Amino acid sequence: MGETLQSSAARLEEMRGDDRRCSTFAGKLRERCLREKVANSNDIPRLLREDGTPREILAIEAYIVAQRFSTLPEPERSALALFYLDLFSAEQIASLLELSLEDLAEALGRARAQLHAALHAEA
Repeated sequence: MGETLQSSAARLEEMRGDDRRCSTFAGKLRERCLREKVANSNDIPRLLREDGTPREILAIEAYIVAQRFSTLPEPERSALALFYLDLFSAEQIASLLELSLEDLAEALGRARAQLHAALHAEA
């Protein structure tokens, strides 16, 4: 992320508007992540607690969710990440990912279902 910001810093200053800067940076970061994507792994551990009792999230649980999230296919992974960041409107996310609003909605639905299945899969 640091390298992406550093390489984009000069160009970000030239852009008008915070929305445009955020969109450009998110796009550059996404491109870099796609280039450096680590191969999917089947040996990611499962969540340790599944009893539904509200408790503090453990660091290992956050790590497991991040690992499972990283295995989602594109554009589902990027759509869900941008949606959860709550920095962009649905229209901006669709534009960033070059999707129609309908396709974005479908991608978000698939991503949520896939993430849920990955986190609750039998060991």
